[in-house]
Amino acid sequence: MTRLYIDKQEVAPLPSGLSSLDEVLRLVESSHLPSNVVIHQVQVDGIPLIQNEEPNRISKHIRGQEKIEIFTSTLREVAIESIREAIAYLERAEAATHSLASSLRTQVESEAAADLKQFYDGFYCINLLLDRLEQSFRIPYEDVRIRSGSAREYCTQMASLLKEVIEAHEHKDFGLLADLLEYEVAALIPACKEVFAAVRSRILAEQ
Repeated sequence: MTRLYIDKQEVAPLPSGLSSLDEVLRLVESSHLPSNVVIHQVQVDGIPLIQNEEPNRISKHIRGQEKIEIFTSTLREVAIESIREAIAYLERAEAATHSLASSLRTQVESEAAADLKQFYDGFYCINLLLDRLEQSFRIPYEDVRIRSGSAREYCTQMASLLKEVIEAHEHKDFGLLADLLEYEVAALIPACKEVFAAVRSRILAEQ
């Protein structure tokens, strides 16, 4: 029988009908966690579900597994940590934007593909995080002020700009793509950091 622990405390035995890890996680979220608490880490027989960037080696089926351990954090704690990581990513992106633009002007597409993938993945996660923060903490982005306007204006501008970036890539217009990254995206990164800092202040101010 698979035993279930939440924050090192064993809970009631798992229902016999559960066969997958996804089902266990849904059960925990619906029956064992307050609304302001989320799953932060999962271990199966002592192995973390996600190990850095390695492929997931844990079967989604729980048959034969002895112990599932779930560790939780408050939504607020996860949000603050996610914002910290987002700002750190933006600082790296800000430092690398010029070199990425230069490589697009001089390299063939295949040589710049890895850097572009990191860029797309990073900004996809940035936009997803902004959406989730707005929804989870009910923060009206129209009221979040930064020096260049509001957080809502920034999100709209960045979404439009990323659409242009993707279209330039699809048309293999790497000169335009380089210009967009170097002169448009790079100029918006400081505003993005301001948005995250302002949202963090809102979250920290909540009781």
